Amino acid sequence: MSAGATPSPTTDVIVIGGGPAGSTIASFLARKGHAVTVFERDLFPRDHVGESMLPFCYHIFEELGVLEEMEQRWVRKPGVRFLDVDGVTSTTFCFGHKIDGPSHLSFQVLRSEFDEFLLDHSVEEGAEVHEGMAVRAVDLDVPGDGVSVEVRDQEGRTHTVQAKFLVDASGRETFVANRMGTKTAHKELERTALSCHWKGCKYFGGLQEGMIQIVYTGGEQQGWIWVIPLGRDRLSIGIVMNTAYYRAQRAGLKAAGHDDWRDALYMREILESPYVAEVLENAERMNYQLMLNGDYSYFVGSKWGERYALVGDASAFIDPIFSSGVYLAMQSSRYLADAVDVRLRKGVEAGAEAMEAVYTKIVGAYALVDKLIRLFYTPDALNFAQLGSASEVFEDYDHYANAIALQHFLLAGDFFEQANKYSDFVDTLRDPRKYKMYENLVMKREQFQADSTCNMDPDVIFNPLLEIHEARRLERGI
Repeated sequence: MSAGATPSPTTDVIVIGGGPAGSTIASFLARKGHAVTVFERDLFPRDHVGESMLPFCYHIFEELGVLEEMEQRWVRKPGVRFLDVDGVTSTTFCFGHKIDGPSHLSFQVLRSEFDEFLLDHSVEEGAEVHEGMAVRAVDLDVPGDGVSVEVRDQEGRTHTVQAKFLVDASGRETFVANRMGTKTAHKELERTALSCHWKGCKYFGGLQEGMIQIVYTGGEQQGWIWVIPLGRDRLSIGIVMNTAYYRAQRAGLKAAGHDDWRDALYMREILESPYVAEVLENAERMNYQLMLNGDYSYFVGSKWGERYALVGDASAFIDPIFSSGVYLAMQSSRYLADAVDVRLRKGVEAGAEAMEAVYTKIVGAYALVDKLIRLFYTPDALNFAQLGSASEVFEDYDHYANAIALQHFLLAGDFFEQANKYSDFVDTLRDPRKYKMYENLVMKREQFQADSTCNMDPDVIFNPLLEIHEARRLERGI
């Protein structure tokens, strides 16, 4: 990678943004023999939310050729545990119950390092990457079937680069969508998140074997808390709350004289959870500065054209409750690389057909996750913490066994290939009459007990080499 180097004046594909979406499509396109130039406005490493990966990411990592290194660097994730407001009622989904083979173990990553790792890999694949270089303007109608961008480096110098095709992977900056006016906020999913890392925490309830914890907060917050083990002595803990509630609390805390009202709000909200309070009994913050992410749900209407395509968060972003963001971005980029390849090799007409097919699949996946998120936030619908996890209960109830299997696969990331099938299942759970039947026959059975373990060997989850990488991270201040 280069910071300050002059970019090549021409290339086949320009990629705006070096996050997981941008680095993934850059790697796959470079591997297909195309000249690819990536412009990333920041200098990596950079802080970012979204540290928990889904099992369906596994095969993308394998295809990229980064899996072995990832197994040494980051904590493995065998499942997800949902806890109710009381801190006692819970459901554990162990991916190994329904997914055969090594791919049932996903990853919990330090995003600042993970994003840098993927971008470095795109350079190894042959992409030209420029960090600290922001795209300032774009022309999608250059004569001769091309596009061009104007970029500015950290010294204030501008450069113009021309290409055959543009991929906008600029993340929540939504570079192209903002200029086209095609971005629309999800008003009903307005949420704000506050988070930071902790050490000296108490590992229990599944943390000791790598599981992410999703804790319901309920009430006015209409939100949840995440607790993610990123090492043997590092937890990421964040609180997500309704933005209207966040703003009201901000006003109240400011009026009460809290100079650091955001910190006061964060600590108050996470410690209201009995489970989180016990986890943090003797803990301390690793980084005092809180990470803030607000009003982050939106969608974009126009996602592709003859000379451009949007991918990842530049195309849509929805609530991170199910850890779907990185997988949606990377899998979309994986598919899109094939379509862009068709467009570059076979022309506009063949490219349009390929784009249409790819985006039908991508839009369907995002719509499914959106529907699942709305279900999570519907108070009178499904409470994931109350489902329980004793699979043997369903041996004489094939229908409900299939329902639990569907939930496992949804939480694992099976969004793209069977979106319609899963969408119908979510609709069933939203139907009051059918949900009541489901609740009475499944959720309220006495023998439907929760469990908080996937029975994993801690040395498999926390690779001994993690200690070396953690020491290196502390030296770098990440």
